[in-house]
Amino acid sequence: MARPRLDVSDRRTRTVGVRLTSAEAVDLADRAAAVGLTTASYVRRAALGRRIRSAAVLRLGAEDRLELGRIGVNLNQLARAMNAGVPAPPGTRETVERIGELVAELLAHLPAAG
Repeated sequence: MARPRLDVSDRRTRTVGVRLTSAEAVDLADRAAAVGLTTASYVRRAALGRRIRSAAVLRLGAEDRLELGRIGVNLNQLARAMNAGVPAPPGTRETVERIGELVAELLAHLPAAG
């Protein structure tokens, strides 16, 4: 079954040309691929100031994304306090390192983008 046609106002009909060096083009393509986007989609999102989420994170379930968000909020609060001069609680470094390991394990077990 064919995809429904977009309304005329939603169709992308304009193009914008940008000149890049070969190295810049490769870097841009690599960045797009790393988050599971086409180069055009990546450039569009970046240029319009839209959030560029990792494809791996998008493949997480809603509960997992919510929990990762909560962890991120807690880490931000900790960083803000430490930047304000509040000493880090004992074991902070080890805990943050372990969180990084757990997130890496979680992302490694997600199905491949496709």
